[in-house]
This record gives sequence, structure tokens and C-alpha cells, in this order.
Amino acid sequence: MNNTDEMLLQRYNYLSEQITKYIGTFLYAICLLGTIMNIGTFLQQTYHSRACSVYLLMASICDLFHLNLDPLTNILQYGFHYDWTINNWIYCKTKSYFAYVFTVTSGTLTTSASVTQYFLSSENNSHWYYARRHIGIRFIKVIPGFWFIIGIPVFFCSTRFYHPFQNNRYICSNPARHIACYTIRLIHVCILNGFLPPFIMMIFGFLTHRNIHKRHLHLKRRSIRIRQINQQLTSMLILQAIKSTIASIPYSIFNCYWLSTIHSPKSLLIQAKENLIHQFSYLLFWSNYTSFLIYLCSSDIFRHQCIKVLRRTWCCLYRTDQQQNLNERQTHVQLMCRTKEQL
Repeated sequence: MNNTDEMLLQRYNYLSEQITKYIGTFLYAICLLGTIMNIGTFLQQTYHSRACSVYLLMASICDLFHLNLDPLTNILQYGFHYDWTINNWIYCKTKSYFAYVFTVTSGTLTTSASVTQYFLSSENNSHWYYARRHIGIRFIKVIPGFWFIIGIPVFFCSTRFYHPFQNNRYICSNPARHIACYTIRLIHVCILNGFLPPFIMMIFGFLTHRNIHKRHLHLKRRSIRIRQINQQLTSMLILQAIKSTIASIPYSIFNCYWLSTIHSPKSLLIQAKENLIHQFSYLLFWSNYTSFLIYLCSSDIFRHQCIKVLRRTWCCLYRTDQQQNLNERQTHVQLMCRTKEQL
């Protein structure tokens, strides 16, 4: 490798590190705050009676767990060289397993919300039964257990391994060295957690939009409030489907490319370029967790409920601070009185 290639290699590695350190940290903070706000908003009484809202609530909870398992450890390792996250191979396998389960569960629940809105917009009254809240709760009890079982191969295929394009450090992932693990990565990362969820959401979003226009007269007979909530939930999910497509497809394409060239000889410079592209696509995949911004822009009801959550939180904090100040004053007065009595 000549001097020019060495300089390019160092530059690519430096860019990958800086992108993860600064853009990754910023995205993590935005996603964490947005996910917490999603949870608080979907817990409001307005959304209690809808299966779609229950799905989105549980999906946000799964996102919260995943954010602190995979993206956070990625930032610590590649952005700040804090490698405790992969020093233990058992932790590596457990983290990869739970991160995958929470990610695919969140995608399944969001997709289920899109399907529920399609059932709710259907002309066939029998389909409305599957859009009820108790059906959603039953489904939510099944989905995590299903993915915990299906995701078991991810636990066995995940391991620590040395990869030179990650700045001469170990990484925790599925190296796909055997045909079984190769197939697992193709199915679980590229399809189940990549192409499939946004594809299904786009299809059902289109079908729901078409049904709403066809049943416009029927919808007019419903109360204005219910109609607004259902229409805005549909708009939120359609925009979410578009965003998920933009965020997930590049990451899935890169993983397909990586799997197709895994046995091809590559120079360190090519691997450094792949590392840079991987970090870009991975950070773009994180934008799946910015659904709060999509919901905030597409629904005035969601905005109103979000503001209500912020006001209640502020009032609780303010009252707690006032109560603490009052207790301190009472304690001070009692001490003064005891001092005077002793004198």
C-alpha cells in the first residue's frame, strides 16, 4: 500500500469515527427523547380505545430498549473507543439477541398498526373485529414470545471477531462464516428486519387510503372526533411507512452487498470505504426511531396530547420542587424554635 492509499485509509477511518461520535450521539439523543414522548403521548386517554395506538405504544417501548442496547453501544465503541461492550462474548451474544428481538418486534407492531387501520377502513364489517383493542392486546402478548423463539439462531451466530476495517478492533456481530449463519443474516437482517416491514406498511397504507376515499359517505356518519383520530392515525402510519422505506432500504441493500462479497478478497482501502458506507446506512437506519417527529408533523391531535404530557410533567416537577422548598422551610423553622427553647 502506497502513501496515498494509507492517507485515504486513515481519512476514511477518521470520518467513520467522527460521524459515529457526533451525528450518532445527536441522533441517539433525538431518538431517545422522541421515543419517551411517544410513550407518554400514546398513554393518554384519547388513544386508549384503539388497537392501533396500543401497537404504536408497545413499538415505542421496544424502540426504547433497543436504543440502549445497540445504537448506544455502537456509539461508545466506534465513536469514543469505549470497548467494554464487547469484552465479554456472552454479553456480545446476549446483546445481539435482545437487540434483534426488540427491533423486529417493533417493526412487527408498527406493521400491525398499519394492517389494523386497513381493517378499520374496510367495507366488510367483519374486518372491524380485528381492529378492536382487546384483539390488539392478545396479539401483543404473542408477538414478543414468537420473536424470542425465532431469534434464537441470532444468539448462536453472534460472536466477537476481528475485522480490520473497524480500525483494528473487535466487533460484535454475525460474521456469516458458515452457511447456516449466512442464511440467518440474510433472512433476519436483510428481509425480516429490512425490506419486509416497510414494504407491507406501504401496501396497507395505500389500501387504507383507497378505502377511506371509497367509504367517505360512511365516515361522515361517524362522530367528527373519531373520524379525525382515525384519519390522522392513518396519515401518521403512511408517512411512517415512507420514512421507514427511506431509512431501511439502504441498510438492507448494503447488507445484501456485504453478504454477496463476503468471500471476495478486499484490500484495506476497500474495507475502509465499506465501513464508511456502513456507518452512513446504519445511522440512516436509526432514523426509524424518529417517528415522534413524523407523528408531530402529521397530526394536530398528537401534538395536542404531546403538549398535554409536557404540561403535566412540568406541573409535577414544579409541585415537587415547591413541596421540597416548603419542607425545607418547615424544617428550618422547627430548628429555630428548638434553638430558642434551649436558650
